[in-house]
Amino acid sequence: MVPRPPLRSVRIRDVRSVWGPPLDVPLGPVTVLVGPNRSGTSNVAWAVAAALDPDRRFRPHRDRPRRRDEARPSVTLDHADGSRRVVRWDPHQGTRTDSGAGPVGHVVLSRVEETPRDLLRRLPLDLDTPQEREALAGTVREVAREVLPEVADAAIDRRLAVRLRDELGSVVPVPETRAIVALACARHLAVRGAPPVAVVVDNPDAFLHPAAQETLAGLLVEVALATHAAIVVTTASPFAIPRVSDVEVVSLARDAAGRTGVVATASGDATQARLLGGLLRDPGLAEVLDRVGRIPPGTRAVLVVEGGTDQAYLERVAATMGRADVLDDVEIRPSGGAMGAALAAIVLRAELEVPVLVLLDHDVAGRRARDTLVSRFGFDRGTQVLTYADVIEGGPPGIEAETLFPTELLRRFVAETGPSAAHRERREHGVDHVDLTGSGKSAFVGWLEQHLGADQLGDWPALLELLDERLGLTVGR
Repeated sequence: MVPRPPLRSVRIRDVRSVWGPPLDVPLGPVTVLVGPNRSGTSNVAWAVAAALDPDRRFRPHRDRPRRRDEARPSVTLDHADGSRRVVRWDPHQGTRTDSGAGPVGHVVLSRVEETPRDLLRRLPLDLDTPQEREALAGTVREVAREVLPEVADAAIDRRLAVRLRDELGSVVPVPETRAIVALACARHLAVRGAPPVAVVVDNPDAFLHPAAQETLAGLLVEVALATHAAIVVTTASPFAIPRVSDVEVVSLARDAAGRTGVVATASGDATQARLLGGLLRDPGLAEVLDRVGRIPPGTRAVLVVEGGTDQAYLERVAATMGRADVLDDVEIRPSGGAMGAALAAIVLRAELEVPVLVLLDHDVAGRRARDTLVSRFGFDRGTQVLTYADVIEGGPPGIEAETLFPTELLRRFVAETGPSAAHRERREHGVDHVDLTGSGKSAFVGWLEQHLGADQLGDWPALLELLDERLGLTVGR
């Protein structure tokens, strides 16, 4: 369960595409506003941000409904503790007046027409100092790698330009990084003891592959957990909607007069067909998306892993050992990163009667996903959540799938493939690591098909035995 932020709902009157009868919008820990183009999702998100952040300016020529001289712009904020704050703006001067009670403060707002630099300029941080810029860049890099594993570095210069580079040295385009930077800023502010009251992001899914969108959907829940801030996003993609109960999905549309209204609402784990139909050319596709969590008949258990390479390694090792029976009738589900795996496990466990097991890296993201599953969603650490470090003495941090292979095998692969296949080699907590690049991991899967022998399995046999035990399958079946 995600802690509910102070904000519970908003009532918007005479702001942008909302006029006439006030618009009531329910809010959850994460609120996803969906609707076709020009439906007003961005306008509603902006109204929430403007009401919560006193530093956000109301410009009558832009923010008052057009040709509505009688407009009286206001937003009413209802909070979980029963308090209410009413924010009003002068329709001609744009000056703000507040009445009532309830928290307001800094809102991390990322709009499609802005760059990460615009967002950083408004942060309540002293980014004039190289130390603070470097610290924030570190958080951006960490968050970016969760969504785009190929990101190798992030930097913020004196002009607050943010540059992310991939493992080949290419700059990641701004449209792909805008939402990532916003969520990283929210996490960084929370670490600094000054969490935002809300995080509002327009179209975080823009330019991202559906798998990356699903990972980002999990990140929205993670940021809500870390900051206790209200998270409000707009999207035109069904893949960017977290499928958990703490998410409020609100479908918006404009009527014949051009006014924005609420069409329907649903929790994230409920059927989304009615809401998603407006996002898709064929409404029937929404029904298909709602069935994504279903598994084939006869499935004995579901094993959720972070990515496709995890699945490929498991199947290759099982075949090399002659133990394919361990994975018989087991549905392996790659899920786009650690938090994506956690979200998939939450949904699948709620829908299925067969056992669900999650296998995670023991890096920062994997441990965070594990702890979220155990502490927030009641997963049993002993039977339902497994990490690659569980078969290494002492369970040291940093263990991922490749670490279980012998170091010499990885070195041989890099020597034959070329230095671009790996970032570096290091020794941490007594364990040798050869850090493969994203493209290197993909190439390693194919390379193993020709080169993996029964005497080169490293710690994988121990993992397979542990999986056999956890999945409830008998040895030699």
